[in-house]
Amino acid sequence: MTSPNTNVKEIVAEFLFVLCKENPGRLVKYTGYGNAAGLLARRGLMTLGKGHGDYSSDEDSDTETYTRVIDKINPVTGRVEENKPSPLEGMSEEQKEYEAHQLAQLCVKLSREGIIKPMQVGPDGKMVSLEESFSQMSLPPDPNADSEEDT
Repeated sequence: MTSPNTNVKEIVAEFLFVLCKENPGRLVKYTGYGNAAGLLARRGLMTLGKGHGDYSSDEDSDTETYTRVIDKINPVTGRVEENKPSPLEGMSEEQKEYEAHQLAQLCVKLSREGIIKPMQVGPDGKMVSLEESFSQMSLPPDPNADSEEDT
């Protein structure tokens, strides 16, 4: 799913999706969200809806090995990782707030420079830019607008 050869990547993703009974949740569970995101986006299944297909009803297919390490699986990469200490441990609330503010400022800067493009999942399950979403929104009328004209 991470091969630079797009044909191989797509065929492997489709094969794994079928092995997971076209269940996006199961695909994410076994491969990690980062690995599954491309296939899910192509199919419009980013909201983790159910695919189409007739499969056996065996929903609980966790192996003994999987259930033993389920708490150590990184949901993005799908890899088993040892628990790491929290980077926030030992920080005061003010320090945490400062770091969060710095992170937000960096994200805004990257967005302004066009390096990243904030997105969200649209009603159809496909990714839509936030700018596009905001432009389609209509704001409710301002109740104070009429009272200002009267004075």
